[in-house]
Amino acid sequence: MKYIKVHKNMLVKGLVLLFLIAMLLFPSASFKGASSGLLLWFHNILPNLLPFIILSNLMVRLNITKQISRIFYPLLGRLFRISCEGCYPIIIGFLSGIPMGAKSTADLVAEKKITLGEGQFLLSMCNNASPMFIIGYIAITQLKLLHINYVLFSIIYGSAILSALIYRHFFSRFIKMPAGTPDMIATSNHKTPSNRFSFDLLDSSIMNGFEIVTKIGGYIILFSILAQIIKEIGPETSFLKAFLMGTLEITTGISQVCNTSLDINTKIVLVSVITSFGGLSGIAQTKSVLGDTRLSINSYIIVKLISALISLLFSLFYVNMFHIA
Repeated sequence: MKYIKVHKNMLVKGLVLLFLIAMLLFPSASFKGASSGLLLWFHNILPNLLPFIILSNLMVRLNITKQISRIFYPLLGRLFRISCEGCYPIIIGFLSGIPMGAKSTADLVAEKKITLGEGQFLLSMCNNASPMFIIGYIAITQLKLLHINYVLFSIIYGSAILSALIYRHFFSRFIKMPAGTPDMIATSNHKTPSNRFSFDLLDSSIMNGFEIVTKIGGYIILFSILAQIIKEIGPETSFLKAFLMGTLEITTGISQVCNTSLDINTKIVLVSVITSFGGLSGIAQTKSVLGDTRLSINSYIIVKLISALISLLFSLFYVNMFHIA
């Protein structure tokens, strides 16, 4: 085990050094990638995500989530076999996308309102690309196929739900829980929320929001630089390049896929798989919001890979049945 950890550490150091060398060799691509990542963060992530994070922090700490969850519990509780509090991450995650599904789940685990096991299931299911990203950016802006917007949404979210259910049924029993109180080990110094509003609570929620959204911005910029460097290497319309960029950062990767000379059916399949996986940038953003909840990012990655595989099967079935091209 120690041998593996040493070599893993050496590998990470080598990759960081290689990244720095690549930035020095491709200064123009690094600048473009950093600029596009920063603009994406400033114009889209910051104004859309920050208010959600602040309000979600307040709602969890003021115990408002329970009232919201009660409305949806008769349906979602029976459908997914979750607690009443567990409905909240599904609602927020399905509306807001990555990483709000993970953030709301982690908050509830940290407040000990849901168990770690339930949190792991919810993290696997409700942390996906937002509906507006799928319907607006992918279907309309990139693929330019308005009529498949809801089909694409159904493929990606259906894959996410099914993969989470598969994980819970077949794989969760093999995942070793961290040491501590069984299935309920969020934070040892947990304090019961007062359920009363105060400006100290608001200040804390705002600062947490800025901390989270700044971390996300850093990951977006780094992965945008890496994607831009890859873009400048080799042929512009390379299939392999487009797919590799998509596994790094889905926004630029999907744009690259849609700009290739591939037929439209292949593009639909590729963007479905890329979006279901979420990209390494999305995984890094997810990891950044988990805090010390002990939710497993490794299990999350496994479920994302299963989701990508299911999305591949669903999208292949769709394009072969309906022959888009």
